[in-house]
Amino acid sequence: MTAVALLEMSIRPDAEGVDDILRADLPHTAAFPGNQGTEVLADPEDPSKLWLLTHWADQDALDTYVAWRNSPEGATRLAEIASGVPMSRHYVTHLTF
Repeated sequence: MTAVALLEMSIRPDAEGVDDILRADLPHTAAFPGNQGTEVLADPEDPSKLWLLTHWADQDALDTYVAWRNSPEGATRLAEIASGVPMSRHYVTHLTF
């Protein structure tokens, strides 16, 4: 069963190089075993928030990725641009069409 992770992140008003940091960090996510897609979503009416949407082959792949991101080897630079702690939600596919 596929898994989806959605990370909601508020961006600091004084954050610089947001896209550069995302371009540096997210290719590692996209290349991680089991990743089936990585997107950054934005609300054109509210530039203070971004959502990172990732699709995974299964829950084990997502769990392995999360464990890696929580290790020193997988650390990101997102704290440089985030205002507060990002909110993460995980989902599984219920129906596909």
